[in-house]
Amino acid sequence: MKRYGEMGVTNKSKKKNAMYYIYTACRIFMGLLFIFSGYVKMVDPYGFALKIDEQLISIGLGFIAPGATVFAFLFICAEFLLGWALLLDIQRKLTAWGLLLFMSFFTVLTFWMAYALDIVDLINRLFEKNFEIFVVTDCGCFGDFIKMTNHQTFYKNIVFFLFTIFILSQRNKQKPQKWYYITQWLPLLLVGIFSLFVQIYCFRHEPWHDFRPWKIGNFIAGETYSQAPEVDFVFQYQNNVTNSLKEITMDELSLISEDSMQLADLENNYTYHDRVEKVIKVGINAPLADFTITDLNNKNDIKNSIITSPDYTFIIFMHDVTKVTPEKFATTKTLIQELEANNIDYVVITGSLQQEAEEFNKENNTNIYFYFCDITPLKTAIRNNPGVILVKEGYVIDKWSFRDIPSIETFIVSIPKYDRKLEKYKIKNPPVLPNGMNINDIIEGTDDEISLSEETNEIITE
Repeated sequence: MKRYGEMGVTNKSKKKNAMYYIYTACRIFMGLLFIFSGYVKMVDPYGFALKIDEQLISIGLGFIAPGATVFAFLFICAEFLLGWALLLDIQRKLTAWGLLLFMSFFTVLTFWMAYALDIVDLINRLFEKNFEIFVVTDCGCFGDFIKMTNHQTFYKNIVFFLFTIFILSQRNKQKPQKWYYITQWLPLLLVGIFSLFVQIYCFRHEPWHDFRPWKIGNFIAGETYSQAPEVDFVFQYQNNVTNSLKEITMDELSLISEDSMQLADLENNYTYHDRVEKVIKVGINAPLADFTITDLNNKNDIKNSIITSPDYTFIIFMHDVTKVTPEKFATTKTLIQELEANNIDYVVITGSLQQEAEEFNKENNTNIYFYFCDITPLKTAIRNNPGVILVKEGYVIDKWSFRDIPSIETFIVSIPKYDRKLEKYKIKNPPVLPNGMNINDIIEGTDDEISLSEETNEIITE
């Protein structure tokens, strides 16, 4: 009897140990996940606030969108705290319920993001309606570090929700850690203080870990450079007997017009059908195609020449000039004056209206020549308003909040350091465009208009 009893205790002990290890693995995994997710948003709270703003507008809660920044700070802090509480196994019951609340909310939200359009489309078909909605395409779960589709995000949350249910089910079944009162709450207090400090610092300056295309050292020309495809015209002629189509290029058509026999065959046996475009050389579709440096007076976009300039060029960003106070503008105004005095290249870009830019010049007694762009890519490039990015030869060399703008003397002293860094950037990230071309080999040419001789035109129209 004793022997069988001992075996029963052993099996029960093994079962408990197995559940304990599974619980511990789930707890540590979810804790590290929340710490990581919280941190990548913590270093860029402004970016996450933009995501919250979009979400609120998309679900019809735009009236509370002005509080998006506050919501972002609180959410990031809560997520980071929850991660550390899971990792350290602090306040097991409270943490488990907090995790369930957190995952339930975001599982429902990401379900809506993934299937809202399908649901609305079904309603429209069933009830013959014409409802239209806007759905955010990226929830920002991992900031700009990892981009996921709405469906991927939802499926990910389903898996994590299963971990959450298991952690909740085991909250009372595992032996709690022997934490004293101070050792339970002091670590979380320190984590909360750290989270707020990092968010405030990165909000006032720039993210100290930058996961955006405009990060220092990145070959930004590869992200913003666009080039139209080269096309040629192909003329289609229909055979009068077989009705089959014959395609003739412009060069071939010119040769036919000079050969009387081929010309006679074309005129007698074929009828002109249509003219279509044929791509000769594929163009470059920029990932950041919405970023422009548009000169409204000359009706052109000069971003390629600015970003790829062989000289150091300061790009000064003002998302919204109506929100740039004289105090915020002071350092930027000084920078512009010093750049002009030292003949250093710069441009000023805004997402505001031209009239607002003119009013800004009057109010600040300046004569800035503003270039224009949609406000969204400006906020992607730099978080502060105003902010400055230094570029050369297609690379991001440095960037500053208006609070951190250096003097010209500091910049000039730093040029040798920037030159050395640029050489390292070229080795690490070669200046190659998405189509494989080296940007230094690209020579901008003029577009030649395609014209046909009178004789060729006659053939086309017959």
